Amino acid sequence: MHTLSLTEQGTSLHADGDLLLVQRGQAIVHRVRAAELDQVLLFGRIELSSGAIALLLRHGIDCVLLTTNGNFRGRLVGRDSKNGALRLAQYQRASNPQFCLRIARTLVAAKIKHQRDVLLRAQRRLHDEPLALALGQLRLLAQRAVEAADLDLLRGLEGQAAAVYFAQFQKLLRNPQFHFSRRSRRPPRDPVNACLSFGYAVLGTLIETEICRCGLDPHLGFFHQPEYGRPSLMLDLLEEFRPIIDQLVLRVINRRQLAPGDFEVRSGKSLVELLADQPPLGEPTEPGDFVLDQPPPPPSGDPAGQETALKPATDSPGANASANDTQTPQMGVYLNETGRKVFLVEFFRRLREQLFYPPRSASMELRDILREQVYHLARVIEGRQPDYLPFIPN
Repeated sequence: MHTLSLTEQGTSLHADGDLLLVQRGQAIVHRVRAAELDQVLLFGRIELSSGAIALLLRHGIDCVLLTTNGNFRGRLVGRDSKNGALRLAQYQRASNPQFCLRIARTLVAAKIKHQRDVLLRAQRRLHDEPLALALGQLRLLAQRAVEAADLDLLRGLEGQAAAVYFAQFQKLLRNPQFHFSRRSRRPPRDPVNACLSFGYAVLGTLIETEICRCGLDPHLGFFHQPEYGRPSLMLDLLEEFRPIIDQLVLRVINRRQLAPGDFEVRSGKSLVELLADQPPLGEPTEPGDFVLDQPPPPPSGDPAGQETALKPATDSPGANASANDTQTPQMGVYLNETGRKVFLVEFFRRLREQLFYPPRSASMELRDILREQVYHLARVIEGRQPDYLPFIPN
């Protein structure tokens, strides 16, 4: 089973019998059997015909609508899960502070340990003293997370760990065309942050899909407490998998699969329009493509004529503004059409990689491990398993 991702703006999805047709204008550019899909991701202005909607619902294919930056907009939903008892148990557990703290401790400690593993792999090559200090700090923070007395303290520890981790992230980049100084989002201020934000957003969408299929409520979390409009449970489960996206970003940049020309810089009014997913009227769009998550040919190296590095936004006017300033955004860096396609190809390649999964004592694809972890949490919520055991790749 595969995921079909459509990224080219202005394309449309239609149905012909049991086939889904990707069209550019009147031209059919791709056909895929509905029986071969379990998910469709639509990025930006992609049209969906009534026939395609009916076919997706008939086959139970999850169809998610996202902005061009990967942010969730909505999904095509058939019948809800029939497991009302599971949701009732989730509501009861979410009202239990001790249960919330127990799950949250495990998630945060796992995330910090996973971040430490990312740095540790680089330290074997770098032998860097500040990096060694950061490894020790992360080890202590992971231990403190396991013993945290409340959620507020736990959030503080998670924030400290993120600061220590991302302070060393630049040392993991081996491509001189890219630079990283700090984590920034809404908007991301440099290409590395653009990749991180896009990757987290798409992975979060896949996790939320599995949560909905399992029958859990994605808005009712344990570490991320319920807040209006926030998919708290998805954010909970995303925590332990964020370093996988970090490693993917390092891979595509260090292997030069992405180049500075695969990003676009927006500022002022154009950034506001981009964040609203409404490009300026009459603005040309670069030709994009669809991405079906099956083994593609290896991406080529850097495009010719793209030798100049795209400098991080911290070197530009307005860099001292808050990284999360969404009121008056001054500058944002985003993957363009080509960059999104390259990233998604590698993203789905990563999801197909086999990793050892201890609970099954077997190797499984990462996509299946995501699903297993969601159902594992559901069993813990129901009391059929005692403790939630996070997944940390060896």
